[in-house]
Amino acid sequence: MKQLHYITLAWLCLLAISCGTSRQSSTGISESTADKVWAISQSRPDGFTLNINTWEEPTEGISVAYEHTQNHHDRADLDKVILHSQSHEGYVGGWFNSEDGLYYFDSVRLFPEDSLSAAINFGKANHQDAVYRLSTGQEIRLIEDEEFVSPTNLIIMYDAEVGKDALLKAVKEYGAELLYDYSLITGIAIKIPDGKHILEAIEYFNKVKGVTAVERDHIYHLIDPVKPRLETM
Repeated sequence: MKQLHYITLAWLCLLAISCGTSRQSSTGISESTADKVWAISQSRPDGFTLNINTWEEPTEGISVAYEHTQNHHDRADLDKVILHSQSHEGYVGGWFNSEDGLYYFDSVRLFPEDSLSAAINFGKANHQDAVYRLSTGQEIRLIEDEEFVSPTNLIIMYDAEVGKDALLKAVKEYGAELLYDYSLITGIAIKIPDGKHILEAIEYFNKVKGVTAVERDHIYHLIDPVKPRLETM
């Protein structure tokens, strides 16, 4: 009887431990993890990036979503996102799209803020429209109509009172080519060197002393070819 008592007691202890732990969903993840992320999303329409291992929200880094978890919106989808995240870096991101009324969940990879080029390449490889800089809340668009913007040229405006000495020095140090030094406006046009990404160059020159704006040079196409005017008698 005493042995049976010990066996019964051990069984009850195991049952209590089992009941005290989180249930597992059909995907094999902890339901409490998914429930907690879901609860956070409901109060964060502006979005979030979360480490589901530590429950900390990083304040620095460049967040880039994996293509594998695109178009996941509801509570059931969130299980799949978390499962992917657990087998990768452990970061989950989300944001509410007011245009379609859907919340978008993604497994994301976090890049250091000085690794913009690597983040851009990863984003393009995963067919993302943009990457997100956590420290500034800046969305960096990756997709533009390449037919209408130069892939290598930038127009950089500077403060006339500060002058352009620092800017010209930065152009040389960056290895860029000075195309135009405008006289009618306080600006220059440059061509970035091979091997540099245009978005990385924009970020670099935006930090130069005196610079007020950095934009991609636009290409304009005539809809119809110019036709010579015929003189009439």
